[in-house]
Amino acid sequence: MGSLADKLVPPYYAAIIENQPHTSFDEPANTGDRLVTIAVRRPGFLGLETTRSGDGRPVTVAYWRELSDVEGWQSESGVIGAASCSLEVCRVANANDDTMRALFVPVDEERPAALQA
Repeated sequence: MGSLADKLVPPYYAAIIENQPHTSFDEPANTGDRLVTIAVRRPGFLGLETTRSGDGRPVTVAYWRELSDVEGWQSESGVIGAASCSLEVCRVANANDDTMRALFVPVDEERPAALQA
């Protein structure tokens, strides 16, 4: 299955959120969850995708039309830079930029089921 990044027309911005995983199903929303909730209501939001990092932590990528859209989202959230959540913003300038595609590798069958997305 293709990535949303494959369908977007550059230039756009990708905000990569690395978050601490939930320890149980009934755990309250964490910082990353709150960021996603805010993102979907913001101007310039293009969509999002989720995956797992190499060590199994959840990663969410929120796509934005303009850098000012990302800045508005950061400003509204008030949580960027929290110890439980890191954020990296990348500008994707052309369709040949593999920066985002590298995040979305197929789930390896050797990974424990708990880490498979």
